[in-house]
Amino acid sequence: MKKLIIFVFLTLIIAPPVLAAGLVPCGYDLNGDGIYTPATEGCKLCHFFVMIQGIINFVLFTLVPPLAVLMVVVGGGMFILGSGYDPTLINKGRSVLTSVAIGLLIIYGSWVFVNTFFVLIGLANTNLGARIGQWFVFPCP
Repeated sequence: MKKLIIFVFLTLIIAPPVLAAGLVPCGYDLNGDGIYTPATEGCKLCHFFVMIQGIINFVLFTLVPPLAVLMVVVGGGMFILGSGYDPTLINKGRSVLTSVAIGLLIIYGSWVFVNTFFVLIGLANTNLGARIGQWFVFPCP
């Protein structure tokens, strides 16, 4: 119990400075010139979309893949453990694996659909040639 209290205390002390970065990047170097100018790069309406993009990218590329891998391991474990003894465990493992596949298709398919919609209405730019890792960028002039 003492270790848990120490862990929670240290987490509460160490985590806030790390997590203090703003969701809305007002005043940061958004145009890539390397100059931090908070007076000239104030908050605009497009920063709302940049914030939403940051949240979506965090969820889609930081939270979903580890959870999907964890659920694939759990489903595979159920499938393997029930292979000789329990047919209901095989069915549970199969349903977990199918649910993970369907969930990933829904999540990333909707992401591609929404991003394509934003590109078509002119809200976002595609930078396929410049930066392949960041093909979806909201421009903030």
